[in-house]
Amino acid sequence: MRLHWPARSFDLHQHLTTLFVCAVATVLFTRALLAATGYPRVGGSSLHIAHVLWGGLLLLAALIAALAFLSPAAKPVAAVVGGVGLGLFIDEVGKFVTKDVNYFYRPAIAIIYVSFVLLFLVIRWLARRRFSAEEATLIGIESLQRAAVGALSDERRARVLGLLTETGAEAPLAQSVRELLERSAVKAQGSQTLTRRLSSGLASVWTSLTRHRLFRRGVFSLLIVVAAISAAEVAWLLRHGLAHLSFSQKAFTLTTLIADGALLIGALSLRRSLLSALHWYDHAVLIEITVAQVFLYTSEQLAATLNLAALLILWSVIRWGIHLETAQQVKRSLPSRYARMPAARAPD
Repeated sequence: MRLHWPARSFDLHQHLTTLFVCAVATVLFTRALLAATGYPRVGGSSLHIAHVLWGGLLLLAALIAALAFLSPAAKPVAAVVGGVGLGLFIDEVGKFVTKDVNYFYRPAIAIIYVSFVLLFLVIRWLARRRFSAEEATLIGIESLQRAAVGALSDERRARVLGLLTETGAEAPLAQSVRELLERSAVKAQGSQTLTRRLSSGLASVWTSLTRHRLFRRGVFSLLIVVAAISAAEVAWLLRHGLAHLSFSQKAFTLTTLIADGALLIGALSLRRSLLSALHWYDHAVLIEITVAQVFLYTSEQLAATLNLAALLILWSVIRWGIHLETAQQVKRSLPSRYARMPAARAPD
């Protein structure tokens, strides 16, 4: 028997990473909030409405959004809602592995951490495999669904056409999908929502900024400063020697050094490719969010929470930059008949 892997979504890395980051952030923010408020009981003297119940309800809401709706907006919403639900659910794992229902069971942090590491590895494994011609055809059909509801952008169409070409999708169905995509109407510029107009404006700013002759030099200098500050923090932790550090502090120090290494590699590759550098920055920030901040939280809850908020903002900017740079790279690599193809207007 020949086994077929299920076809993957074109946006799987973006959606699953969003779910992952929302889950990690929810765990840290929840524990910080509970610590700040004295671990209140919700439900009175005889009942306790644990937040695992809210997590289950949010996971159910994410499933309903993903299964019941074809709208392109359904999956991003499901990723955010599902990530928050997963975080609320797994945060109370200590209650379910102990006889006395102990939320403060110390190994619970390790269980949560291992769960997140496994999820992270699954996401990376799914995202690193190249798309097949069959998957490219199905992605093209999904893009036609977007066109049917007036949600297909010219950028998305160009990327999908590039994927069809890259994977060598030449089957009759793939050819039909390609022809339909070329003739499909994209969302008219004038009918864009406020969010899309804002995104387009920011994209123009990004393009102008990245083309400035001082941009890469400024980013390189900033990264060196960030790495130096991070190294100073590690040196401060090691001021009394490695033996004086707890396990969490040692793990935080090691992962911080690994993240700094990724930053430096990104800084060195900045001259060659901005997209490659952004991917290295993405690796560094994700290492900080998913590993370093978890261990930092065990000793410095306030610092970990503030750092996490800043890292999430930075990660969002990096992911947005990767999205824009990838789209521009795809357009540059397309054959001239795709790259210069005029955008069809959606019917009024």
